[in-house]
Amino acid sequence: MSSGLQENIVEVLQEENTIVFVMSHTGKYLSLLGGSNRGLYADGSVLIGKSYPDVLKKEKAEYFQSLLDKVIETKEPLEVEYELSSADFIEKLSNGPSTCQKYRVNIFPLEIDPQEKLHKVVWAVHNITDQ
Repeated sequence: MSSGLQENIVEVLQEENTIVFVMSHTGKYLSLLGGSNRGLYADGSVLIGKSYPDVLKKEKAEYFQSLLDKVIETKEPLEVEYELSSADFIEKLSNGPSTCQKYRVNIFPLEIDPQEKLHKVVWAVHNITDQ
């Protein structure tokens, strides 16, 4: 990983309104860091071990998977803005915001397996609803 990319990841992690997921190439939530502000984020810990289709409605799950696929294919970071609300989830997550929220995500390749068995990416989400 280049030092510029490492510096960018550290900068992202230091932001107060950030939740970071490590995701597999299949859209499975492997781990998380941050996101404890329930005014900005629902409890993401319930997502660990689940995949996009397990928790998100089809359209949103496919969109998020397409972002992962692009980062893995290009091995380049990607920044995207999107909206997400409780209506996008199959089941409502607890203790999160009740209104639609706007997010900016920075997706970074973390570990691209040359044998293509398990690719991992960092999915760093910033709540930008009030910006």
